[in-house]
Amino acid sequence: MVVYALLSLTLIRMLPIYLSLAGTAQSVESKLFLGWFGPRGLASIVFAIIVPNEKIPGGETLAITVVCTVFLSILAHGLMANPLANFLAARNSRSGENTPGPQ
Repeated sequence: MVVYALLSLTLIRMLPIYLSLAGTAQSVESKLFLGWFGPRGLASIVFAIIVPNEKIPGGETLAITVVCTVFLSILAHGLMANPLANFLAARNSRSGENTPGPQ
């Protein structure tokens, strides 16, 4: 369950986002940043609530996997948000890239 949770936070989520940005002007670092912090939603939490109530075979394993994934996501993204944002901002300012944000 932990291995799948780690894959969900990395490869399973980041690869599609990285590939969808192919051909854009985004730097590799920006693509990885978007993949790491990219689309997240409440759907997994909702499904984790629905599955045990519906008595789906293996539902307990699915629910525990979702809880593990959400917990690791909160922990990892919370710890890394500022350092990675600061790194990317510093790198972009050194290279002269425009960073999106409020004008």
